[in-house]
Amino acid sequence: MQAWRVHGVGEPADVLRLDEIPEPVVDDFAGMTMALQGWVPASPDLEPFTDWVMMRMSHAALALPDVTMARGHYPVPVERPYITGQEGVGEVIGAAPGWEHMLGKRVAAVAIQPWGSLAPVTVGISMIFEIPEGMSDEQAAGFLIPAHTAYHAAIRRGQVHEGETVVVLGAAGGLGSAIVQLCLAQGARVIAVVGSADKVAFCETLGAEAVDHSAGDFTAQVRALTGGAGVHAVIDPVQGEMGAHAQTLLAPDGRRVLCGHAGGLVAHEPHFYMYNHTLVGATLGSYPRDEMRRINRETQDALVTLLAEGRYRPTVERVVDWADVPEACTDLAQRRTTGRVVVRIPSA
Repeated sequence: MQAWRVHGVGEPADVLRLDEIPEPVVDDFAGMTMALQGWVPASPDLEPFTDWVMMRMSHAALALPDVTMARGHYPVPVERPYITGQEGVGEVIGAAPGWEHMLGKRVAAVAIQPWGSLAPVTVGISMIFEIPEGMSDEQAAGFLIPAHTAYHAAIRRGQVHEGETVVVLGAAGGLGSAIVQLCLAQGARVIAVVGSADKVAFCETLGAEAVDHSAGDFTAQVRALTGGAGVHAVIDPVQGEMGAHAQTLLAPDGRRVLCGHAGGLVAHEPHFYMYNHTLVGATLGSYPRDEMRRINRETQDALVTLLAEGRYRPTVERVVDWADVPEACTDLAQRRTTGRVVVRIPSA
C-alpha cells in the first residue's frame, strides 16, 4: 500500500513522501504496547496494549500535530519514518481480543505513530466509536480528537458553566472551534481570538463574538467588549506569547486552561498566584487505562447528545484528495485553514 510518511525533520512538504509499504496485519501488534511516543515493544514494565482495531480507511484528518511532528517541535520525539495523521474513519477488518464485536463496523478512531491515519490500512486505538447516526465519513474523520479534547479542556478540566465569559485562543482551528461550541452549549459568553477577518466571520457563524489579533492588540479588543471586566476563563490551545498576554485578561479567581501548544512553549510568569489565578493542564493522556476508557465513553455520550440537539457539529471545512496532502499541510502550517481539513484515502 502507499502511505504518507515523514522522513527527517523540516516543513511537511519537504519531508513527506508517498512510500510503498506492507499493509499491517493483526500479528504485527502481538507483544506491542503504547508509550507517550506511540507504539513500542512491550516489556516487563509495560504490558501489551489491547485496545485497538485494524481499519480499512476511507478518510483521515490533518491537524497541527502533523506540522509540529514534522518540524521536530512536538513535545514527544517521534522516531522516523512514521505515517502522519492522528485520526480517521474506516471499516474494522481486524481487532485485538475484546474488540472483535467491532469487526465489519464503520468507526472513527485515533491513530498513533508510527501507524498514523494517512494510509489505506491502519490501526485505531482506545478512542474507537461507531459513527453517530447521520454523520458522513468526511465529518466523522475530523470529529473525535477536537471534540473529545475540547470537552476535556472546557468542561471536565476547565469547568466552564453558564453565565461565565470565556476567551478562546486559536478559535478558528479544529480544536478551537470545538471549544467555542462546547462553551456556548454550556451557556457561557464566548470571545474568540483569531487571526483574520475571514476567521472572525467563521467564529461568528458558530455563535461567538470574535476579535482579530492581526488588526491590533487583542487584549484591548477583548477589554472593549467586556467593558474592562476580567474574564472567568481563557481556554488556550496556543500558549506561547499569545497565551501569556491572554492570561492578563483573567479576573481574580480566573483560570487559564492549557490544552495545546500551537504557538510554542514558554515559561509561565511566576506571579500568577498573587492574582488568585489558576493554571489548569488538560490533555487526553496520562490516565490509567480503565479511567481513560471511562472518560472516552462519558465524553462520547455527552457529545452524541449535543449532536442530536443541534448544539454541536464537526467543523470540517475542506476535503482534499490524496495527492494534495503536502499542500494541505503547508496551508495548516501557514494558518490558512479554518476548522478541520480531511483527506480522501484511495483503496490500497
